Amino acid sequence: MKRTLKIESLKNYVNSVSQEEFMMLAGDIYMITDFICNDYSKYREWYFTKQLPATVVGDKRNILFVRNPDDVSEIISMACLKKDEEEQKICTLYVADKYRGLGIGTVIVEESIRWLGTTKPLITLADYKLEMFRPIINKYGWELTEIVSGLYNDIAQELCFNGTLTKNNEETLEQQLHKKLVRVLKNRYEHIK
Repeated sequence: MKRTLKIESLKNYVNSVSQEEFMMLAGDIYMITDFICNDYSKYREWYFTKQLPATVVGDKRNILFVRNPDDVSEIISMACLKKDEEEQKICTLYVADKYRGLGIGTVIVEESIRWLGTTKPLITLADYKLEMFRPIINKYGWELTEIVSGLYNDIAQELCFNGTLTKNNEETLEQQLHKKLVRVLKNRYEHIK
């Protein structure tokens, strides 16, 4: 990449291009994350019926994206954001595999933080993606505050940082971590009998 990265907001395109061009851009942004449907089966529905319409109308949601400076037709990173009275959340955060390690994640997180108005946004991720997100989590000092099972799928637990997804959280974080540890140990040593 030879040129400076530019973080763009999909909101800026609502009235500046034709409806067809807008939907093409919104679709291109979505397509770099279409694989998320494997983990979150309702991701496509959420993006097109909740995130995108609320980005177009109102000020509670936004979609940020980064184009490849050497090929502006290629979207290489995106973030879906939500900001309302209850939460300031990074709903989706993605940098294309071949562009990781170049600081793009930091740039889009910085702009997300600016738009959300907090350095501690709620962000959740599947437990098996923790290592991928660890550098960003550590950089900003985000705190694990809740672990939720069965929320989006039965494959993994959802790790919540800087907030909670459940309103009536009866278990403490320590209790949740203990249960997870017991499950992991049980699976690891099940074959030894």
